[in-house]
Amino acid sequence: MAVTQQVYAADEFTVQDIKFDGLVRLSPENVYGLVPITSGDRVNDLVIANAIRSLYASGLFDDIKASQLGNDLVFNVVERPIISKIELKGNKLIPKEALEDGLKKMGLAEGEVLKKSALQTIETELEQQYMQQGRYDADITVKKIAKPNNRVELVIDFVEGKSAKVFDINIIGNTVFKESDIKQAFAIKETAWNSVISRNDRYAREKMAASLESLRAMYLNKGYINFNITNSSLNLSEDKKNVFIEVSVDEGEQFKFGQTKYLGDALYAPEELKVLQIYKEGDLYSQEKVNAVKQLLLRKYGNAGYYFAEVNIVPEIDQDTKQVGLNYYVNPGQQVTVRRINFTGNTKTGDEVLRREMRQMESALASNEKIDLSKVRLERTGFFKSVDIKPARIPGAPDQIDLNVAVEEQHSGTSTLAVGFSQSGGVTFQAGLSQTNFLGTGNSVAIDLSRSETQDYYNLSVTDPYFTIDGVRRGYNMYYRKTKLDDDYNVNNYVTDSFGGGINFGYPIDENQSISAGLNIDQTDVTTGQYVSTYIRDYLLANGGKDTKRGDVCVGQWKNIYKDPDNPKPDELIRTECEGELREDVPNEFEGGFLTYNLNLGWSYNTLNRPMFPTSGMSHRVNAEVALPGSDVEYQKVTYDAQAYFPLGKDFVLRGYGKLGYGNDLPFYKNFYAGGFGSVRGYDNSTLGPRYPSVITNNAENYDYDPEEVGGNALVQFGAELVLPVPFKGDWARQVRPVLFAEGAQVFDTQCDVPQGSIVQKDKTLVDAGQYCKDNFGFDAGNMRYSVGAGFTWITMIGPLSLSYAYPLNDKPGDETKNIQFEIGRTF
Repeated sequence: MAVTQQVYAADEFTVQDIKFDGLVRLSPENVYGLVPITSGDRVNDLVIANAIRSLYASGLFDDIKASQLGNDLVFNVVERPIISKIELKGNKLIPKEALEDGLKKMGLAEGEVLKKSALQTIETELEQQYMQQGRYDADITVKKIAKPNNRVELVIDFVEGKSAKVFDINIIGNTVFKESDIKQAFAIKETAWNSVISRNDRYAREKMAASLESLRAMYLNKGYINFNITNSSLNLSEDKKNVFIEVSVDEGEQFKFGQTKYLGDALYAPEELKVLQIYKEGDLYSQEKVNAVKQLLLRKYGNAGYYFAEVNIVPEIDQDTKQVGLNYYVNPGQQVTVRRINFTGNTKTGDEVLRREMRQMESALASNEKIDLSKVRLERTGFFKSVDIKPARIPGAPDQIDLNVAVEEQHSGTSTLAVGFSQSGGVTFQAGLSQTNFLGTGNSVAIDLSRSETQDYYNLSVTDPYFTIDGVRRGYNMYYRKTKLDDDYNVNNYVTDSFGGGINFGYPIDENQSISAGLNIDQTDVTTGQYVSTYIRDYLLANGGKDTKRGDVCVGQWKNIYKDPDNPKPDELIRTECEGELREDVPNEFEGGFLTYNLNLGWSYNTLNRPMFPTSGMSHRVNAEVALPGSDVEYQKVTYDAQAYFPLGKDFVLRGYGKLGYGNDLPFYKNFYAGGFGSVRGYDNSTLGPRYPSVITNNAENYDYDPEEVGGNALVQFGAELVLPVPFKGDWARQVRPVLFAEGAQVFDTQCDVPQGSIVQKDKTLVDAGQYCKDNFGFDAGNMRYSVGAGFTWITMIGPLSLSYAYPLNDKPGDETKNIQFEIGRTF
């Protein structure tokens, strides 16, 4: 750019002074140092040309000319303007921060000198980026707005356009695979009816490259090692809205595995490495299997401390026998130890909380297995959105590495402070705090305080997952619940007032298993309403309870007697008479109290990759609750919970889950219930299973059309969910989970040892209560209830928010169904 300028002096001369014309923003003092000439120097054309080049090299000028005025050397310059402001308009796909960083790297930033070449470069580069995303009609325009004092404002207008759609994909030369199978493997699809939602027909260079790699993998995994894509062309419609793709292939011939050798400094005997070989000689060649063996080898060496081992695969292709021999050359390198483990991103959580989950220790040999397990254990805490562990080589120490553990913390609890009103509870005051990482200590603390017209509830629980250095967990809790019978509100047919507390310990057997034991003391007092069921009445009276209120019962109909029978008026009611048998002083309300000492035993097995929204692994839990001798009632209760996750690819996950429960001599308030969230959606909460008529209705020998749900001593429930991918990026993908589900559940009474007396049937006939239980509530797979539906869970700051729509498949008369259900605090 710096071209030698012609000066007016034909001969050399001695410079008396150097002057600059055209300076606006710069002062002569700023520029003198850029010129390799000083007063008194003897100059000629070559010296002046070099001075002009130096001034151009500073990047401060657009034009420079030199002239001689007497013995003065005069430079006539045009300064480049300073960028006073950069405004971005219309950019949505590329974040503003990323654009500003890219512009700054190109020298375009506020306060920098404007270079004309950079403007053209930025327009071209940005348009290329949009073209790679298939937006061929994108247009980037940079406008310059002159400002005083040789400043300029840049306005970059983005017309991002629309992604071109793939109208047709044409495969040429394929005989092994059908064109439809190849198109199915492509990441990019032809426009179809579902493309409006999936948007998989939008062309992008990365998606096209991924599609060609998928095509190559299809053939290599079927033994076509000489497969070649001879041509892949892209044609664009005139309006730049549609793309036509044509791919030509040369399939070649099919090959099988030949002999495999393990060479180099293998350290292990060939027989030990052969165990990792997942194919046999003569099997159809598969590149996927070859790569898998390589990874297994690297993992084996990595677990032995050879963290940077290298495995190079050299194939020997025999065109005559159509076999591929494989030579795995192993270079284990040096054994590597971990010098330090560094944690970043844990602004709230203490280092010791993370360090105690690490299974890779400092000063120990680096192990892939232990590093991976450390990552899983950190994710299982539920304290972090993401966990990333990267090894870092140490200069001058080839046998040592540092592990840099970067975490991103997430909300590990909820807090509530609310005042509300509901028809079923009146005015409610609620305060709560639930933290699984309390003050960054890793301890779990939950406090719940709630008062309403119908109930007071207070609860405190604390769990220390590392009560001892060996990982023994200790937890304790205290609770108090007072339920008030209030005729102004709809309350249950009975209420339970409870207070108690307990302590429990957990002991880890290994990385995935643990056992637990705890002792709990509970005092539960039961008070019934006037419509309590016969089942609960019978239990209370059989276990030390008593009646608290009596009334008259008419077996027939009550008749009102008025002062003037021909003109009855409400204020002239004289009395009510029973037209039938009048039974006087019949108990209809009851109470009872139960003090129990409960021993809780548990076993759990957990390989889930994270506690919230896992995508792989399984969990099993067995819990046993035993009321110890000395309790007012003695019972035993066992439950088994299981779930498993299976990744299906393309972010789909299949979840299977189930729960079994059985109790012996259970008090009714310990019964199992089914229906609603956590059981079988589509049926109202806890409405399935055994039902018994109210005492008042049954005593009057009338059929109860709304019997009370009392639960049962046996539970069966199971289901399956298909977890769907979400069309979001970043945190949304980890906070929202949509599912399709099918599930079934039911509770049964397999003992029927409480009911007494007779139950009134719909036809007004009487049946023995025990026989009624056996006929209606005993175990029968035909009584299971099923539903299908869709739902989603969203992790919010106040806890998980779940919404579902379920369709009951086999509801029966009397079932309480509810298609749309909503809940806060439970995940699917």
